[in-house]
Amino acid sequence: MDLKSAQAELSAIQLKLSNIITEAKGASRDLTSAEIADVEAGSDRAFQLQAGIRGLKSAETMSAIAGTTAGEFTDFRTGETHRSNEVKGYITPASIKSMVTASLPGASKGLVAGGSTAIPVSLATSPLKLGTPTVGLGLLGLIPTKVRETPSYSYLRQTVRTNNADVVAPGALKPTSVFTVAKVDNSLAVVAHLSEYVDTYLLSDNSDLEMFLTGELTDGIFSKVTAIAVNAFATSAGIQTQAFAANVPDSIYAGASKVADLGYNPDVLLISRAAYDAMRLLKTTTGEYLGGNFFQNGATANTNIWGDLTPVIVAGLPANSALVLDSSKVGLSIDSTGITSKWDAFTKFDMNQTRALTEGRFAVDVFAPAAIAKVALV
Repeated sequence: MDLKSAQAELSAIQLKLSNIITEAKGASRDLTSAEIADVEAGSDRAFQLQAGIRGLKSAETMSAIAGTTAGEFTDFRTGETHRSNEVKGYITPASIKSMVTASLPGASKGLVAGGSTAIPVSLATSPLKLGTPTVGLGLLGLIPTKVRETPSYSYLRQTVRTNNADVVAPGALKPTSVFTVAKVDNSLAVVAHLSEYVDTYLLSDNSDLEMFLTGELTDGIFSKVTAIAVNAFATSAGIQTQAFAANVPDSIYAGASKVADLGYNPDVLLISRAAYDAMRLLKTTTGEYLGGNFFQNGATANTNIWGDLTPVIVAGLPANSALVLDSSKVGLSIDSTGITSKWDAFTKFDMNQTRALTEGRFAVDVFAPAAIAKVALV
């Protein structure tokens, strides 16, 4: 079936389902057995068509999102364009907003009547730029994201990085550097949650409510994925450790130095809000903040620590530890379906109530554990 035919059939099914539900509501009655059967069959077929349409539009959609031709991505650090069968990029607040908006093509009743919608997770070509501490999407907006075509996949993890390059005299034996990688098997896991039941007339009378609920559910998904990523980084085998060194700033600096000493670029600091606040509030004996004043000429001062090391406040991180890492050596994997929102319009039809399910599949990848340092803050 071509794209145009699939879209036409989907529109016809959604109209039929909407008419069945509208007629029953208008008569203040429950659905008949025949109507329930029609609705269930129509919903199943609509979901199949939506999946087919996503597949037909996938290459075009992902190409437009990434801003390159299909199968290409741009490395923001070098400006080089690389070819790949998997879409790569970064999640940003703007892309999440556009994804949620795209999931609501019409009025509120359109999505509920259709039963479900699935929108690919938009990927920008550049990472999120953070000038101040943030929560939630902050971390996910900084690490590379890759769309996996299958739920199970493998990648290469660097386990040894020994550079023995040296000057070689004529006729002398050239040194051998050791760069060892190991195959890592990984798989996407479902992250999901439901809303409470909502009155269907409240939805139809408030056009923004459905978008609000979908947005809140989507935000909750990414907040949980952030917590999963932080835990994966902190517990990955082979990461470096840095003991407490006199005070918190010194300890963090020493941890970043360890990462840089191996040739990596430590550009992200993960630290709890409490630990960050305590560090930023440190003062000299004359009352000056050690990290610099918060306001300069009426504007907020740069709160970055030591240049490019940007704090990303992560609520779930223990107050007694922090993580310093090279964001290019970790990654987030998602599937091509993206975030799916489904509305249950039938379970509590007798009470005119419905609720939403939002879910997606994710996995966290660590390409070079040595590019991460876990820092003790006490």
